[in-house]
Amino acid sequence: MKIIAVVPAKGNSDRIPSKNSQLLDGKPLFLNMLEKLLKCPSINEVWLDTDSDEFIDIASELPIHIMKRDPHLSSNKTDGNALFLNEVTHIDADIYLQVLCTSPFIDIKTIEETLATLINNPNYDSAVMVKKEKQYLWSNNRPAYNIDHIPNSIDLNDTIIETMGMYIMYRDKALQLKRRIGNKPYLIYATPIEAIDVNWAEDFQLANLIAAGIREKENHLLQNISASISSAILSDILDELGYSNQVIKKLKPYSPTKIFGRAKTLKLRKKRQHESPAGIYNALNTYNYIVPNDIIVVENEISDYAYFGELNANLAIRAGAIGTIIDGVTRDSQDVANLNYPVFSKGYNCQDVKNRAVVEHFNKTIVIDNITVEPNCLIYADNEGIVVIPQQVEHQVIELALTLTRNERHILNDISNDINVDELVAKYGFF
Repeated sequence: MKIIAVVPAKGNSDRIPSKNSQLLDGKPLFLNMLEKLLKCPSINEVWLDTDSDEFIDIASELPIHIMKRDPHLSSNKTDGNALFLNEVTHIDADIYLQVLCTSPFIDIKTIEETLATLINNPNYDSAVMVKKEKQYLWSNNRPAYNIDHIPNSIDLNDTIIETMGMYIMYRDKALQLKRRIGNKPYLIYATPIEAIDVNWAEDFQLANLIAAGIREKENHLLQNISASISSAILSDILDELGYSNQVIKKLKPYSPTKIFGRAKTLKLRKKRQHESPAGIYNALNTYNYIVPNDIIVVENEISDYAYFGELNANLAIRAGAIGTIIDGVTRDSQDVANLNYPVFSKGYNCQDVKNRAVVEHFNKTIVIDNITVEPNCLIYADNEGIVVIPQQVEHQVIELALTLTRNERHILNDISNDINVDELVAKYGFF
């Protein structure tokens, strides 16, 4: 059975300009949803349904499929049923998910459980996400409840509200009924966070506050972990897992330091003769995408010329970055050092990249020291090396690192107690 998920995202919107590409926690809204759906084990293909060439370019590195939407389907006159039917007729599958990026907090677990319910229960022909609330409703400028005897909230009738976040349907039923909800829908009851629908500026403010709180939980975890691990430990683990080319060796920090966060990438290339030197200033736009605990990672094609000095360091600090890794030289070394902001580089040079380089791209894959760095991958850097952790094994690496550090503490304790080497090896294995 083939299951596909489609994210509809038109380029323009009325209530919020370019709503679908607005940044949620430093990432375009539609990109957040595409990346989430790619992590769902049950989904065979993920599609982007859009009329925007810009969106297609932004998502170009994701392993997704593109459905270029006809312009006549890109106006507000096109309802969700017409959009869903267009997706069903153009994409071959058995089950279709239409997931709107304006519901950014739908959980992967919810998606997986809903698919299992739909597949294993023939009584349902579709699924729709709703929220259930007990509300003191008003109608015609009057309460719909008895105003003289206000009921307890627990005694109110449930109000079922469609969240407009997710729809799932079998192909044959969609073609038969020509809509995205069948005759026997399974109701997916969203949690309060999952039910958030981002359509107005105030909604975005709320969504970003929630996303920041979710991110802060991970940041706190990374900070705790970084206190007990090292580049040596992570390098050993990646070697054992078969990832032997994950350490950037040529770059050193200004002063002893360690950082552990997610990569935000930038590539600079040599300016061509006909190009405007103003192209380098596009690098300033990258700070809009930085969120707390990010690490700025820069591939510089003309690495003998300096990129990143005092002004950029201050912008990075203001955005929340915890460090910068430059494939090349930097400048203003003393001023940056005085900021206590970690910078890893090949050294220093007073000559700038200005008039010599332009921005090739940002938030896309770069290569430093023959090491591939993908946006949002975990990076750990200290005085001995910069370790790039592939996203597909990051959870495994962290778990192994914590186990290894615990073992090393036990080994050190046994060494101090004069346990001989043979006993140590028998107890812990080779180390």
